Amino acid sequence: MSLYKQLWLAIIFLLTLVFGGSFLVSSLSSKAYLEQQLGMKNADNANALALSLSQQAADKVMLELTLSAQYDTGFYELIELADPEGRITLRREDDQPISDAPAWFMRLFPIEVEPGIAAVQKGWQQLGTITLRSHSRFAYRELWLSTQKLAAVFIAAMIVAGLLGTYLLKIILRPLDDVVEQAGAIAQRRFVTIPEPKTLEFRQLVNSMNSLSEGIKKMLQQEARRLEKWQREAHLDKVSGLLNREPFMQSLAAALESDDVDASGSLCLIRMRGLAQLNQVYGRNTIDGVLHDVGSAISRIAMQHSRWAASRLNGSDFALLAPRELEAAQVAKQVQDALYEALESHSIRAEVTLPGAATVFVHGDSVSGVMTRLDGALLSADREGGAGINVAHKGDIQMQPVRDQMDEWREIFERSFQEQNFTLASYPVIDLEGELLHLEAPVRLQWNKEILAAGSFLPWINRVQLSEELDKRVVELALETIANDGQPRSVNLSVASVVEPDFPGWLSEQLSSHEPAAGKLWLEIPESMAFRHLENFRLLCTRARAHGCKVGIEHMGHQLAELGQLHDMGVDYLKVDASFVRDIDQNPGNQTLLRTLCTVGHSIGVIVIAESVRTDEEWLMLRELGIDGATGPGIHQS
Repeated sequence: MSLYKQLWLAIIFLLTLVFGGSFLVSSLSSKAYLEQQLGMKNADNANALALSLSQQAADKVMLELTLSAQYDTGFYELIELADPEGRITLRREDDQPISDAPAWFMRLFPIEVEPGIAAVQKGWQQLGTITLRSHSRFAYRELWLSTQKLAAVFIAAMIVAGLLGTYLLKIILRPLDDVVEQAGAIAQRRFVTIPEPKTLEFRQLVNSMNSLSEGIKKMLQQEARRLEKWQREAHLDKVSGLLNREPFMQSLAAALESDDVDASGSLCLIRMRGLAQLNQVYGRNTIDGVLHDVGSAISRIAMQHSRWAASRLNGSDFALLAPRELEAAQVAKQVQDALYEALESHSIRAEVTLPGAATVFVHGDSVSGVMTRLDGALLSADREGGAGINVAHKGDIQMQPVRDQMDEWREIFERSFQEQNFTLASYPVIDLEGELLHLEAPVRLQWNKEILAAGSFLPWINRVQLSEELDKRVVELALETIANDGQPRSVNLSVASVVEPDFPGWLSEQLSSHEPAAGKLWLEIPESMAFRHLENFRLLCTRARAHGCKVGIEHMGHQLAELGQLHDMGVDYLKVDASFVRDIDQNPGNQTLLRTLCTVGHSIGVIVIAESVRTDEEWLMLRELGIDGATGPGIHQS
């Protein structure tokens, strides 16, 4: 029962008690007063009538006329005249039932009044005795009317008190509503804080709840810093601050094997020729400072784009991985210019040349194939002795201008939306028991009797700015498929779903019209987009979770320092990026990283899933590290 109902019942109960007491006291007082007044009236009227009869000289006819006239006034229940011997000579009595008040009321409060008695005399001679009793129906009527007025006042007071109490209770309990919302948010893994109210008891409760949320937030921030520290120690070159060769190659391999917008792009390699001579001339400490500035310059380029990665592959070779960017020569030139600027700040630009190489990779390329043609192009540029950039081609990848390809892809996409050529694939994501968590559903495109993987066309749909249109189609397909077979599915959303202001509203409408299926829909946002557009992502989470959807972050692990910002997001799961999962059984650094990430995730109630698990050895190690689920070519549903 709600507190408001309890308040109403309490008010009714208390006012009923008050009314009952008031009714009893008032009725008894009124009854006694009326009985007293009627008794006095009976006595006065009897004496007055006796005096009047004494003037009639014992004329029986006159006596009867006088008594009848007095009785006909209607105020008397009984008028009776008895002779000196006690015999009744004249009698007038009203024996009709009283209708001025309910019978039960008259039985509850009977009015008993002594009649007025007076002697009728002529001189010293007693002619008789008159007995007079006023009618009690008038007293009952007055007593009943006063009771009705009291009841009306009680009902009005009860209504006013209830409404006023409800209003005041809303004001008083407003902090409690905030606490209830906060508790619900904590249950949804959103550790929010609220202002402390003035009421002492509520302030203590809110303070405790806020302390819990703040504790979780601080814990996340501490663990995020610890994770970032371990990541830097395990993955970053101590001098330049760039990725070491191994984690960079894992990132490249993950990009080539991915089935999303990052499956194609550019890779460039810049060599700092003459580094050994600089070490001899300026000393190691000075050149380490130069390399630090060079690394910072390349890092700034990478940080401007999601999923870009920079590395110091060896002493003098620097690489930049640029998913979604097909102008490889421009990327290499941008890196080269940044390096020259860093060298210029140390006044050694003239002593260093920066030959470079660049290539474009596409979905399905191998790491060895990409690196072989890139190394060949760099060797050729190095032999030329200048600062040229050689672009390595694979077949006719870059023979056709990018703009012409965009026009072709735009036509393909427009026709595909009209003809509904987009479909969803299904790959199982399982838990530790081998049971299905959901089906990962990457989008596919049927074109020219071929089924194109997402990695083949998503980069182009992003370039022609149709990502939001595709996201909507993917959500519709997922809801329709779930409604047909009842299997939970996860779909990947692009940055358009986060930044476009109309998408959350559209999503709410779709989920509202597919309520049963909405509860089995899992939505995933890339890590880089979630943290880059945090407030938009929070809104999307709120809209989706309101309809029972689960929301997660995919490709997790590159921005661990931002992990503390998830304390009030309410995400349901994290999918660890394939670059951290690859060969996890042979990588102690990544093992420590994932073990801590799983611990942090479990502490805030989210599940952690590994992407692109390829072997049984990887899956076995991931289970030992505390992972909750996995997907990939090496995962099969039991």
